Amino acid sequence: MSYGFNSPDNTIGWIGNGGVLFEVLDSNDQPVGGAMFVGQASSAAVALSTDKVEMMDMTYGTRGVAQSKVIKNTVEFSMTIKSFNPDILALLMYGDVYKDAVMPGATASVKAFKQSNAIVPGIISLVTSVTIRGEVEPLIEGQDYAISNGSMYFPKTSAIQDGDVVDIIYEKAAVRRIEGFTNTGVNIRITFDGTNTAAEDKPVKVVYHKVSLSPAAQRQLLSSDYADQEIKGTLLVSKAVTGAGLSKLFVEEHVTAD
Repeated sequence: MSYGFNSPDNTIGWIGNGGVLFEVLDSNDQPVGGAMFVGQASSAAVALSTDKVEMMDMTYGTRGVAQSKVIKNTVEFSMTIKSFNPDILALLMYGDVYKDAVMPGATASVKAFKQSNAIVPGIISLVTSVTIRGEVEPLIEGQDYAISNGSMYFPKTSAIQDGDVVDIIYEKAAVRRIEGFTNTGVNIRITFDGTNTAAEDKPVKVVYHKVSLSPAAQRQLLSSDYADQEIKGTLLVSKAVTGAGLSKLFVEEHVTAD
């Protein structure tokens, strides 16, 4: 007679959906400001590992391990996002974000050369005039120059001579400007606020109390498909978590039926 296997199936599958939130931490590991939703992401995971020291059995000749002790726990966070929010990108570039308002009447003086571009500060939203230094008559758009977002092209037909200084009056567009590597490091709290769609959409919340972000390994500029941005970091011990039985690294909460 065969009875087969008759224990109840207590399998809980995992298909995670939800949002990931970042909070910048201060020197006391407390959040500064509100939590920022990172946007659409294709993956988020942690890798847990330990370092051990081992004592070899030298007494009984078993060539086995007599004692083993964990001396270090390591948790590495990784995530791939599809959103390129400047506030999130600044964290990955150890930078700061500034909000620049529209600036009418901006001026730039650049050296111009035929069949080449001259770069101007900021992003152009409107050009008022382009004049060769020392001359009164303005240059003619389409004949003497062509406008790009952040530069100006001078064609072969332009009235300029190579090396002429050109005075440009224009309007700068409002932008969110990232100044990169202005910080030496960034610590954040990461919260996953989501559901397990494989378990009747039961809510799940995961908090990584303190993550030291690694700078972005790359920043993709050109792509033929929606680009990815990789995020990596290492979990550190949080000074903000106190109390018996509480992890200073991370916590998970899963809603149950009872």
